[in-house]
Amino acid sequence: MFVKLWMQQEVVTISPDQTLAEADAMMLQHRIRRLLVMQDAELVGIIGKEDIWRGIPASSDENTRKMAAGSKVQAYMTEHPITANPMDPLEDIALEMRRNKIGAMPVLEDGRVIGIITESDIFRALAEILGAGKNGARVELKIEQDIKEILQIVKLCKQFNVRIIAISLYQDFTPEHQLLTIRFEGDELDALIDALWQSGCQVNRVIRCDSEENG
Repeated sequence: MFVKLWMQQEVVTISPDQTLAEADAMMLQHRIRRLLVMQDAELVGIIGKEDIWRGIPASSDENTRKMAAGSKVQAYMTEHPITANPMDPLEDIALEMRRNKIGAMPVLEDGRVIGIITESDIFRALAEILGAGKNGARVELKIEQDIKEILQIVKLCKQFNVRIIAISLYQDFTPEHQLLTIRFEGDELDALIDALWQSGCQVNRVIRCDSEENG
């Protein structure tokens, strides 16, 4: 999965010469937590809610807050923010955000801003990739460090006409085993799960994900 599939293409920007009050109002209007700072069509920084709170402390008296609200965005923005490319793998960007303790990255292509990817977008992608909210069954299996059991599971899915709608693999579950999590969908789920047990698969957990429970 690449950044371009999950990034927000509509980006709200502000000038470095505008005020913290204007930045705060724009965030409130668009229901966002950060703005890209642009000057002459060039990205020069990023400013977030935390920067505004730092510039306009809630503990200050009203007069001090009014004066602080007139401060320029340039004084509180993060200059030269870390950026992403639209073809960067999403997991690499998630790791980069975690390492640098940031919540968003502007997305640039040939030096031009084309979007922004945030931690919320990554959470949304993760939920979609793992099949959250979909019907069927979520099955966790402890498998050995090879692909034989995965091939067996795929064969059983074909046999019972059950569809795999999401799959994830935790390789370092134990030194000898991986934790395979699969979301299945189909009319023969019970028969498939029974067949998994009978085939020797170590089924850790089965969670039903019916529409009534999700609603």
